[in-house]
Amino acid sequence: MRVPAIVRAALLLAALLAVSLAPADRASGQETVGIAAVVNNEAISIPDLVARIDIAIVASRLQASDDLRRRLAPQVLRSLIDERLKVQEAARLGVAVSEAEMANARRSVEQRNGIPAGSLNEFLSGQGLDADSVTDQLRAEILWSKLVRGRLGTAVSVGEGEIDEALARLEANRGRPEYRVAEIFLAIESSEQEDEVRAAATSLYEQLTAGANFGQIASQFSQSATAAVGGDIGWVLEGELPSEIEAVLAQMEPGTISPPVRVFDGYYIVALIDRRTVLSDAAAAGPDREAIRQEIGQRRLEMLARRYMRDLHRSAFISVRI
Repeated sequence: MRVPAIVRAALLLAALLAVSLAPADRASGQETVGIAAVVNNEAISIPDLVARIDIAIVASRLQASDDLRRRLAPQVLRSLIDERLKVQEAARLGVAVSEAEMANARRSVEQRNGIPAGSLNEFLSGQGLDADSVTDQLRAEILWSKLVRGRLGTAVSVGEGEIDEALARLEANRGRPEYRVAEIFLAIESSEQEDEVRAAATSLYEQLTAGANFGQIASQFSQSATAAVGGDIGWVLEGELPSEIEAVLAQMEPGTISPPVRVFDGYYIVALIDRRTVLSDAAAAGPDREAIRQEIGQRRLEMLARRYMRDLHRSAFISVRI
């Protein structure tokens, strides 16, 4: 029997989350009971949070349980907060999403999940999921992509000298290990988040070792720009990743997944897809300069996007009520 969303919200409040009920908002005359967080002048309700937890669990093919919901709720709430900040920033800058862009995004979801064209809402209803929440998530992803590329893209120019330096490093590293890696990154914005982020990372790792799909979990939970491509970083040279991750990768076999790794700004779970030696199979013409340009640019853009998100957090009023 499907449990209505409002009942799931009540159960989540009563059984899984330590809720601090806020007093009535005297200025507006509205009760704030049932609000999970306030982001600037917008509220995220408990039903909003429950709907997004449902989506994350189904999309990632996780084994739902009360304990999993409890442990993932803070991480999902932070994702919702980030989403509101992105949408608010887009509105401030006059960035919008067209109907065509939304239609393409919905079709992409249908194709990835083997859903007949035009039947996404019917599929979501059959899974007990809120179609409006899925639409909101897709719209926020498109807006953020347009914001990042529109505002930061011009700052990501890769000169010929940088490509030459990258090629020189490749040649200098000929024969050394190179890793094909995918990532799930959970950020820690303050020391108070340490325990909840670690718990979320541990829960995701447990689900992964039980057979959950890495790419799907990365798409739903990772706070890295690579979430859009299932966490796939691509090929990286030994020494290009944080030392904590390098140490773990050196001990891994292709096809395996690491436990959560603490780095300075959060936790990573990494999947080692493959390993090879640098330039061992390079074509006679040498490495592709354009591919190197794109790789350098993508990493720089990701770094700038993280900084952009941190700045939005620092300048926002955020009140978590649960």
